[in-house]
Amino acid sequence: MNDRTARSTGISMQADTNISKLGRCGGLRCNKQLRRNGQLLLCAFIFLSLLTVFGKMNTVLGPFQIKMEFAWRWTGESRLVIPPLGEVTAKTHRLPVALSATVERIDLALLQHELMGIVDPDQYFLSIVPKARTALYYFLAKLCFIGGIAGLCGGLCIGWRSFQRLWRAFAAGFLMIVLLLGCIGLDFDWSALENPRYEGALEAAPWALSLIDQGLTQLPAFSAKLSLVAGNLNRLFSQVDKLDPLAKIGGDLKVLHVSDIHNNPAGLEFIGRVIEGFGVDLVIDTGDLTDYGTALETELTRKIKTLGVKYVFIPGNHDSPEVIKSISRFPNVTVLEGGLFVYNGLTIMGWTDPAVRISEKLMADLDELEAEAELVADYWRRLTVRPDVLAVHNSRLAQKISYPAPVVIFGHTHKAEIQEKISGGQQTVWINAGTSGAAGIRGLTDDNLPYSVALLHFEESGTDEKKKYRLSAVDSIKVFSLRGKFILERKVLAGGEGVHAVSGQTEGAKER
Repeated sequence: MNDRTARSTGISMQADTNISKLGRCGGLRCNKQLRRNGQLLLCAFIFLSLLTVFGKMNTVLGPFQIKMEFAWRWTGESRLVIPPLGEVTAKTHRLPVALSATVERIDLALLQHELMGIVDPDQYFLSIVPKARTALYYFLAKLCFIGGIAGLCGGLCIGWRSFQRLWRAFAAGFLMIVLLLGCIGLDFDWSALENPRYEGALEAAPWALSLIDQGLTQLPAFSAKLSLVAGNLNRLFSQVDKLDPLAKIGGDLKVLHVSDIHNNPAGLEFIGRVIEGFGVDLVIDTGDLTDYGTALETELTRKIKTLGVKYVFIPGNHDSPEVIKSISRFPNVTVLEGGLFVYNGLTIMGWTDPAVRISEKLMADLDELEAEAELVADYWRRLTVRPDVLAVHNSRLAQKISYPAPVVIFGHTHKAEIQEKISGGQQTVWINAGTSGAAGIRGLTDDNLPYSVALLHFEESGTDEKKKYRLSAVDSIKVFSLRGKFILERKVLAGGEGVHAVSGQTEGAKER
């Protein structure tokens, strides 16, 4: 029994030893498999991340600066992105890849120059196609190279150090992207481009389709007509002065009030003509220079620095910090976000719209406007010197002031108007310039929407050390796009009565 027990115990111990060895081997194999899976996941993460981060390229196609991007998407699509307007997408392939082209900048001066003398704008864009195709080839080659680098990085993370293995890893990543792009090319549905999807500002969709054909190509003609408008309005001033002795006013200082240009280059052209034709001393812009406050739109504001006069800018709800930073670089521009500016003795207080500080929306709600109006009123009460002009984008910001300035100028509603109100026992003139850009670049194709500005005439009194100004008259000037129709209304203040109005057309223009 003892021998038998001993043999049985030996067999049992041997079996336990074998089981233990098998357990250790199984555990080692399991750990090795887990480590290998982890390395593969790390390689995949590196591969996907590098393509996402570095799969971009900037290129210049004439006046257009384009950024091309590669991104992973559940739905394969091709995208054209124009930041102020939105994006046009088409489901052109099934693989989970999005190929995007973003218009980051348009050199309008160069585009207008190149379009001059071209009868068919489509031919101009067809001439850009070969350059775009070459840029696309470079972009695809860059993607393949990035795929190779991703494979190389993956090999290094796994622990490969030999040149042969690393070269294979680079080749594998490179060929993987070649295969991916080849599959997209074979699967690409060109007919999907005929049925694109537009996402963005609804009112901008028609403009996006007709910008070049009906917009920028008309700028030279619009510029020529504005020259005639300015000349005719100058002659009309003398006619207005003869309408009534009350219209014979002083005008020691001429301030042009503009507002709501909404990135319309034609609006800036209009402002430039008025400045030149009427000898304007100072421009005050009460905001909404752009539509969406993007980097692209800031390119449209460059003409401001060539206007030749001091330009005071009060940001509106459509103007972002990026726009403010861009325009503040111009030597003739002063941005008033909350403070005073003195020009030749004329004191102006400006206050930005609260929506500028709210990045997630373009419009402050009523509670936010009420709170901001309280801040404006508190600042006003603490001033030791009363400003001659209060400039805000939204008139609600001035409603809490008990004794406002003699002149309050604003915009926002796109409706030109002049009102005289008694507040705190004194008269205040409230002036809305309307929209100096015809509510945006869409105004280029809308003949019924006027470009409007208000020209303020200030009479000077007192000494050079202590000047005083009194608003004596306001001229409301409206131009109706390419029809050549214009309206001038002069409202005489402080002793004058009534409104003197004149309308007309530029030479050669016909009313429609």
